[in-house]
Amino acid sequence: MSEELAEQCIVALDLETTGLSVNRDRIVEFAAVRWRHGVIEGEFAALVQPGRPIPYHATLVHGITDEMVADSPAIADVLPAFLDFCQADLLVAHNAKFDLGFLDAACARAELPLLSVPVVDSCTLARERLPGCPNYRLETLKSVLQLGQGQAHRALEDARDCLAVFLACTHPDAPTLHLPVPPASPLPGEYHLLTATFDDGGTIHIEYEDTRGHVTHREVRPLGVSRNGDAIVLEAHCYLRGEKRHFSLSRIRRMWRA
Repeated sequence: MSEELAEQCIVALDLETTGLSVNRDRIVEFAAVRWRHGVIEGEFAALVQPGRPIPYHATLVHGITDEMVADSPAIADVLPAFLDFCQADLLVAHNAKFDLGFLDAACARAELPLLSVPVVDSCTLARERLPGCPNYRLETLKSVLQLGQGQAHRALEDARDCLAVFLACTHPDAPTLHLPVPPASPLPGEYHLLTATFDDGGTIHIEYEDTRGHVTHREVRPLGVSRNGDAIVLEAHCYLRGEKRHFSLSRIRRMWRA
C-alpha cells in the first residue's frame, strides 16, 4: 500500500436488502468498517425495518427474517448516523454500484444529501489484480488471497471482508496473480445467484445429483424456492427435460451463471 493511501481514512461498507431492485426493494441492514493508520478505528452495524416483508429468497442469502427486524428502527432513523460514519477519504464496497445505488435511493426518500466520497469497487480492483479467477465473490477472493474462509453474507462480516480484500489488492508487494480454479463454493453461499435470476429472468447452470447418485449438468431458469419439510426445494424450468422440475438444494453440488 502506498504511503499516501496508508494515511487516508478508508471506510468499507456493505448493505443487505430485500432484493436486487433499487426501486422496489429496501435496505434491511447497514454496516461499515473504518480503517486508518493500519488499524480498524470503528465499526457500525444496524438492522433496520424495511417497511415491507422480506422475501424468502432474500432470507436464504443473508439470513435476516421479518422477526429479526420487527423491533428495529426505520431506515430514516438510522441513515443519518450511518452517513456520518461513512464520511472518509475513500469508500470501498464490493460491487459498489449495487450498494451505493441503494444508499442513494434511501437518501433521496429520506430527503438527505447523498454521500459525496470517492468510491473504489473492490470487485473491479480484484479483477484487475487477479486475472484468471473463476469468479470475484468475496468468499472466493478470501480463499485465494488466504484471508480465511467463510460465507457470512451479513453486512458487518462482508464489510470486514471487503476491507481485507481491498488492502490485500493495494499492497505494493502483491503480484498480479494468475490463479488456478479453486474448488467450487459449497451451498448456501451461492444462493445469491438465485435472487439475481428471480429478478432478471435469467438462467443458471447446476450440477445435480439424483436419488441414485447420478450427477447431471442442467441449465435451468429458477422460478421460486419453498420448503418441503426440512428440505429447501428449487422450482425451475429445466431445459434438459423441457418442463418445470423441482430440485432439492441439498442435492445441487454446484451452481453458476454462464
